[in-house]
Amino acid sequence: MKCIYLGYLDDTKAAKFGTVVDKPELADIAIIRLQTPSGVLPNSGILGRLMRAGDLDFKGKEKEEILALLTKVPTIVDIYLSRPAVIPEISAASKGLLATFGASDEALLDVIFGNFNPRGKLPVEMPSSMDAVRKQKEDMPYDSENPLYKFGFGLSY
Repeated sequence: MKCIYLGYLDDTKAAKFGTVVDKPELADIAIIRLQTPSGVLPNSGILGRLMRAGDLDFKGKEKEEILALLTKVPTIVDIYLSRPAVIPEISAASKGLLATFGASDEALLDVIFGNFNPRGKLPVEMPSSMDAVRKQKEDMPYDSENPLYKFGFGLSY
């Protein structure tokens, strides 16, 4: 049975797939769940506080911690895409990358451990950088420069 380190997943759900450990250095694999970065735009009022806004990339300490984990242990990253994310370093360093849109921990684990074949295509383009995002035209979909993953990208097995 594999030792699994978890980030933002239910230990009891993962325990049926392996031994859950509390330190990445004790794990054979890690599985982490992330959300597209967001913040509140200044002076945006009540509606602005309810909407996800701001840059699409991870920054500073948060990004450093994610990348440090990815170098310690083979890691499968699930990212909840409430909007596109800029994740080229995370994509490159992870052993597996899944995009979800509200899947439960059980559903995610069933895909990772082969109990269910994933299927689906990206409904958005995943930009390669914030610079590419800033250069996009507001009224033109799928026009970012060298996207990390194009609209419609998806794998199944």
